[in-house]
Amino acid sequence: MATLHALTDAELTDLIKSGDGSAFAELYERYHDPIYRFIRKYLRSDELSEDICQNVFIKFWEQREQPVIIREISAWLFTIAKRQALDFLKRASVEQTAMGAILAAYPGNHNTEDDHISKDYLQFIDRVLDSLPEQTKLIFQLCRQQHKSYDEAAELLGISRHTVKKHMMRSMKVLKDAAENELGISFMLLLAILAARS
Repeated sequence: MATLHALTDAELTDLIKSGDGSAFAELYERYHDPIYRFIRKYLRSDELSEDICQNVFIKFWEQREQPVIIREISAWLFTIAKRQALDFLKRASVEQTAMGAILAAYPGNHNTEDDHISKDYLQFIDRVLDSLPEQTKLIFQLCRQQHKSYDEAAELLGISRHTVKKHMMRSMKVLKDAAENELGISFMLLLAILAARS
């Protein structure tokens, strides 16, 4: 049998439909960088672009059994990435917290009002992060709060880059579900709060 690296997107997607995590990791590896760079053109922020990129892949995993994404996975991923980036910018125009996060991400800009983000939201984020398994929480802190690359985090912890990616995907999904189900706010707004906090 051919290695996963040699499979077409359609063949990988068929495996992913059946819940094959290794095939998903291969697809993630194949498309992460181009999707990230595509989002980065819209947002001009490394951290926000990475967060939204993660969310694109979470959305793919959650919708992997839907026929619409089976054949044209590349087009689907870029369409969702564009939609999420534009949605974030649209929210930023009406939500002061999100706007503050984007402005703070541009070089030379810093809004002191970012320091006054709701304490309730920040405490909620801390509580959600504390609920993560210890290694997942540590990896999130290294990558998201200490700005380590996946490779740097993997080397520090003596684990594979793939394992780091898997833990980051898990933490982003937990935060997404918690924001939408418990706070009743969009995941995009939560990303803005996290960005303003860092």
